[in-house]
Amino acid sequence: MKTLSAGGPFVAAADGVDRVLGAICRVVLLVTLSLMLLGLGVNVVIRYVATQGGIDWINEATEFLFPWAIAAGIVLAVQRGAHIAVDVLFGFFGPRGARVLGTAIHLLVAVAYLLLLKVTIGLIEIVSIEMSPLLGISRSWAYWALAFGAGGAAFANAAIALRVALNGVSALPAAPAEESVT
Repeated sequence: MKTLSAGGPFVAAADGVDRVLGAICRVVLLVTLSLMLLGLGVNVVIRYVATQGGIDWINEATEFLFPWAIAAGIVLAVQRGAHIAVDVLFGFFGPRGARVLGTAIHLLVAVAYLLLLKVTIGLIEIVSIEMSPLLGISRSWAYWALAFGAGGAAFANAAIALRVALNGVSALPAAPAEESVT
């Protein structure tokens, strides 16, 4: 996330929400990955020690945690500019055209994520009556992860669009060189 001075209270508000969203995503990643690794590690030990195999509900719990880790990772990737991007198009335009293109791309992606969020909310209502066999948790839990990821990515893209509209393409987030593939 890159913060520049132009934009005043709008960019400041977007930056604040972006920071909170990023912090939530980091906590979600820490908790979900820790629980999954701990559970799977315990299951491996139990499989070697016990003759009956592992604990079945640990595998089911992992199925509920994994989508949350993925959703949080996607939102963080959008915020950091570490998602898939094609920057070659910006070279064909001057600063004003690149600003319009960058703003339009991120607004379009934000709208696409909002549509995904809308569809996901509908799916949550449908699958909410289905329960997992071992944990007794509603199958909607995984769909809530998709809703969180879609909503978070929509906001992150809208915040980027706002920054680019007010500050130009220099406001686009750029992942550190060690995280990108050229």
